[in-house]
Amino acid sequence: RSTLFPYTTLFRSIARIMELTHPDDDMIVDGTKGLVIIDPDQETSQTYERAIKEGALAKNPPVQIDRQPTVTANGIEVAVMANAWSQEDVAHAIRNGADGIGLFRTEPFFMASKHLPTPQEFTEFLARCLEPVGTLRVNVRLLDVGADKNPIYLPLPPEPDPFMGLRGVRVLLRYPDLLEAQLRALLESSRRFNLGILIPMVTLDSDVVQVVDTCRKLAATMGVHKIPQIGAMIETPAAALTIRSLVEHVDFFSIGSNDLTQYTLAAGRENASVTDYFIDDHPAVLRLMEIAIKDAGSTPVSLCGELAGKTKAIPELLRIGLRSLSVASSLLAEVRQTIRGSR
Repeated sequence: RSTLFPYTTLFRSIARIMELTHPDDDMIVDGTKGLVIIDPDQETSQTYERAIKEGALAKNPPVQIDRQPTVTANGIEVAVMANAWSQEDVAHAIRNGADGIGLFRTEPFFMASKHLPTPQEFTEFLARCLEPVGTLRVNVRLLDVGADKNPIYLPLPPEPDPFMGLRGVRVLLRYPDLLEAQLRALLESSRRFNLGILIPMVTLDSDVVQVVDTCRKLAATMGVHKIPQIGAMIETPAAALTIRSLVEHVDFFSIGSNDLTQYTLAAGRENASVTDYFIDDHPAVLRLMEIAIKDAGSTPVSLCGELAGKTKAIPELLRIGLRSLSVASSLLAEVRQTIRGSR
């Protein structure tokens, strides 16, 4: 019994897929061809096993890592950082010449735990994961849950429209113990690493003010005299359009183009029914980004969404004023090359 499904069928007919699968069934996901193969026969399995081994061997030969600054053809320097969420991810990014970690996601750590991690547990996790960065900058995003990500130990209320409800900083402010545990760990980790703290899903000035105030109070009790730079994620049109007031409270900004696209074009990024409307380089999204960059003035603005890794969009991203991009580590070389050929 061997069944093939294109990815689009998988996402739109998940109930049907579950009917056809049984416990302990083998499944092959072919990202190259966009296929899912349920219960493959022996010949198919062996073919894919060989392909996996050949692919691994192709990636292993040592390569010359580019450590030179990334400068456009007309002399503009652009920081090219990496997105990461684990020790392996961080190490791979640094080996591939990332200028730092522009976005370190904490969700996998918190989602894997069966209880609210203690500050010590989170501190130990950060120490393990960030060890390869040395003195390079790492921007750690506070836990961004809600909507499609709900830890089992967090009693989030049921919502008719989760993506429009308790998400990101709204969850953190609703559950202050969750916020304080993270801030304590980040403040302790800042004694060792060059950290920035990113606040997710900012909409109102008060979102930022409450987190900053909490961080300062905790730092005072912990004897931390140099508080890490605190940044706000620009993921909603409201944040992009009111950045002049947000700039009074934070040290930097990071644009999350995935959510910014979702909320600008009213197209859920996980909803296959509106895939055609999810256009992250749409003029409306780029216009919001351009306004935010201009209104931020001298406050640094980076881009960490998937749009940052799309080489065809890079000339336009540079035109609207972006000077820092954070991408998947596998895209570092390609993005650098594109920037160097741009004006």
